[in-house]
Amino acid sequence: MASKQINGGMLLLARKRRRKTQKDLAAETGVAQAAISRVENGTKDVLSHEEIQSIARFLGFPVSFFFEQEPLYKTPLSIHGAAFRKKSAVSAKDQGAVVALANHLVLHLRRMLEAVDLEPQFPLLQFEVVDDKSSVSEHARAVTSAAEAAQKVRKSWQLDDGPLPNLVKYIEATGVFVVQGNFGGADIDGVTIRPPGMKPVVVLNEDRPADRKRFSLAHEYGHVILHPFPYDAMEKEANEFAAELLTPAKGVLPDLKKPLTIPRLGQLKLKWRVAMAALIYRAKALNAITDQAATSLYKKMSYYGYRTREPDEFSIEHEQGYLSTQLLELHTEDLGYSFDELADALRTFPTELAEMHGLKPPDQRPKPKLKLVIGGEL
Repeated sequence: MASKQINGGMLLLARKRRRKTQKDLAAETGVAQAAISRVENGTKDVLSHEEIQSIARFLGFPVSFFFEQEPLYKTPLSIHGAAFRKKSAVSAKDQGAVVALANHLVLHLRRMLEAVDLEPQFPLLQFEVVDDKSSVSEHARAVTSAAEAAQKVRKSWQLDDGPLPNLVKYIEATGVFVVQGNFGGADIDGVTIRPPGMKPVVVLNEDRPADRKRFSLAHEYGHVILHPFPYDAMEKEANEFAAELLTPAKGVLPDLKKPLTIPRLGQLKLKWRVAMAALIYRAKALNAITDQAATSLYKKMSYYGYRTREPDEFSIEHEQGYLSTQLLELHTEDLGYSFDELADALRTFPTELAEMHGLKPPDQRPKPKLKLVIGGEL
């Protein structure tokens, strides 16, 4: 029995989400690999209703997911992480799964935004690093460095040169979504997607330490602010932007000029909310310490195992995004959707929807209590 043509982009997204190859899918469902390939490539092959159901069961998605007319599978503006300095350390399967997760989250957010008008508190500024300010493109303002762009962003947020208390809060106040996800062990820190018709979406690896997530978020926001398209210098510029955004030179330099020891680095970490190792690097970059002094501090951190995991007593709390949670709450509390109804509208099973947005699964949520009034009129 023939069925309506499914969206090949959704099939590709679902398959990548589950880290499955076309060969895996064909072997488990009985659908010919050639047919799967043609559907994903957008040809006119039509799968039977039974084939579509078999694919949906194996990949763990509602059948309706595959008919969703979301724009085709999108590539990220940026993929950030230590592993991408040695790309072979991250498999193509892991990369694909993380990008697919980001696309899946975009599908949720886009659908929920249909009922909401976002009114950002701060503008989402756009800059371009140029040598000649007359050559800047129309969409951006000219800056001579990524650090200058970070300074202008902080000024737009009405901040002085002190520590930035909650980076997620300020970034989401510009309309950019910040969500955390399960990257399945992939050695990736974060990924940014700029969907057509939407503000960018930054997805961070939920398993990273809080200080590392903050730097990754600042780095990704640097891409959002500075890079409408990729080019060779973009990673260096994003790192420079992140360093100045989190530890502005005028504010942090007096702290870094004082003698740096491991305990003092820990205290500065609690103040500036960046990693101890990042503070050493920043001190060296700002010429507050010599290369020899930086090397000595790095060696001490290695000796105590702090290059792998910094001391728990200097840990900072994790920052959580709130925009996606507010969208979910608006639909369930204000618009009257049950969680199951919302999951159905978002083409995702309820348990996975809860997991993707950091919520308790529906069957683990406390049930509302009835109030029994005793006494009354006698």
